[in-house]
Amino acid sequence: MNRTKFKIVLIFLALLFTMSLDHGYGASGIILDISVKEGLSGDSASFELTDQNEIRLLNGVETVSFQANFTLSATPTVLDSEKVILTLSLITLPPKPQTILREVLSKNKKTFFLGEVKVKEKRVFRVYLTPEITDVIEPECDLDTRDKESEDWDELPSAHFFFRYLLNSLADLHWAKIKGYGETEYKRFREIFGFTQPAMDRMEYFLLPCRASEVVWDDRFDIGLDPVKNKIFVIYNLFERSLDSPGVGFLLFYRLWGYAPPILAEGIGGYFSLSHHFTKKLIATKRWIPLKRLLIARDYREQPKDVAFWESCSFVRFLVKTYRLDKFELLYKKATDLTLDQAIEEVYQKNLTTLEKEWLSFLEGYQDTMRDFYYLASVKMDNHHYDQAVELYQDMLNLYGRDPGILRSLAYTHYLKGDYDQSEKYYQEVLSGDTLNLEYLYILGNIKRIKGEYNKAEKYYQKVISLDTTYVEAYLKLANLGIANGDLLSAKEHLEQVKGLETKNQAKTEIYSGLGSIYKKLGKAKKAQDNFEKALFYARFFVIEFSDRPIPYLKLGEAFFNVGEIDSAINFFKIAEFLEDRPLYRGKVLLALGNAYQEKNDTAEAKLYFQEVLNLPVGLEERKEAEKRLRSF
Repeated sequence: MNRTKFKIVLIFLALLFTMSLDHGYGASGIILDISVKEGLSGDSASFELTDQNEIRLLNGVETVSFQANFTLSATPTVLDSEKVILTLSLITLPPKPQTILREVLSKNKKTFFLGEVKVKEKRVFRVYLTPEITDVIEPECDLDTRDKESEDWDELPSAHFFFRYLLNSLADLHWAKIKGYGETEYKRFREIFGFTQPAMDRMEYFLLPCRASEVVWDDRFDIGLDPVKNKIFVIYNLFERSLDSPGVGFLLFYRLWGYAPPILAEGIGGYFSLSHHFTKKLIATKRWIPLKRLLIARDYREQPKDVAFWESCSFVRFLVKTYRLDKFELLYKKATDLTLDQAIEEVYQKNLTTLEKEWLSFLEGYQDTMRDFYYLASVKMDNHHYDQAVELYQDMLNLYGRDPGILRSLAYTHYLKGDYDQSEKYYQEVLSGDTLNLEYLYILGNIKRIKGEYNKAEKYYQKVISLDTTYVEAYLKLANLGIANGDLLSAKEHLEQVKGLETKNQAKTEIYSGLGSIYKKLGKAKKAQDNFEKALFYARFFVIEFSDRPIPYLKLGEAFFNVGEIDSAINFFKIAEFLEDRPLYRGKVLLALGNAYQEKNDTAEAKLYFQEVLNLPVGLEERKEAEKRLRSF
């Protein structure tokens, strides 16, 4: 039994765990203001505020925050409404880490000086902290990734990462795909920048089902970073995934090149982000801002988050491509927030205004390739960020015209996100140029069925079969329509036809399940049971074949339900629920769970599932059945 198949056996532990995560309520803690001033060591008059951030800390909980060139670990102990003890550890980035360790008794809302750390050449940062004692919202996540001895955690290495995740979580099941994405991103940077990361210095990559309170999360990308300890934290659960964030790039350059102002550090970290395209959109919508407002970290943070990021990435990419990588590396390693203007002139022999004009002129004639768009859209699709994928495909249509491949991708994305009218519109358009395309005809049949237009759906399926008499899925859909409409003889005929074709385990499961349903409706209990047993046989093999996908578990649950083993059915429906987030198919899973709980006379649980079905863009058939079941109580 392979690793994934073994993990799925224990998946209910993860289900129980995730149910316990949501318990946020008010608790004592502090809001900690972290202010950073830059200047020349020994010259107090030279210091200016360059960065400022507020973080929320829960009483007694250690939290890590990355800012400027350091990681600050802070644990507050609130004594009363006016006093708090802060246990603090500040460590700066490589190559020459500096450490400040202090325990401070601080008064409420009183600023104190934590210490001074070197930045570059003779320049230093002075760090000031101001705690404000207050009630804070307790995090909805009580994970502790620092407990390496806990049996809840597992880890697997790849060439450049240590992936850490909860046992039996979604990240555990999808580890191979996640590893592939992480290594692909690393490879892209290596091919452009030519560096290699020693195996001893692998990134620790945490894949969490919720936002652990041990790190401050960057809400722009839904990630947490601790570059000093080479850690990145991302969200990976059924409905939220930040695997596609630029965090790997951020971490790489902080570790390899050290600190630089965000315009440079985030700009190079987001090098592969289609930033030229998005910056041109900012210009077109009059949201673009001059680069001089992004030079200092504090000013950078005050700008609209997407604007600051896209412009930085685009400008840095322009510098690297136009003036060579070695010059940019020199600028990165030379500049601080207050010396960036001067460093630009020294490295490029041009001032920022001149380079900005060159960059904007370059953008006027620049256009990303279709390949770049498709790659980013595929990443968004893999992480189920369907709205972002739709935006990319729409932009591609505007740039490249009504290309059939783009139209098909847009149609399919709308289909997955449950926008069936839009999906149908684009499938109809792409079909008009390829009238015999079986995929388009079949999916249009599915859309018509979802919308309750059964006669039109049947015509599409019949068209598919007329063009390809071996198209198994079309026969199965026609049989399902027949069963739903009470045309049992026609449904049986379609199923008998498909029995004579070469089929896989999923199709065999559906054939015998359909025949069982027909014989049950005809009052032939023995034949119904025999066919349901055959469906159960093939459903087991279907699960073994695709153990990380939700549909096999739905089909196995349905097979157990049909033979009367309701508890087993619920178990497998629950696994499908854990894995499935596509609205259409999730609706089918929730409906199946509602039916199973109703069969067990668990009315309260059944009602919850039927109501949840109605909250999704499901098919008309599923909607009507959920409404009917709710009325029956």
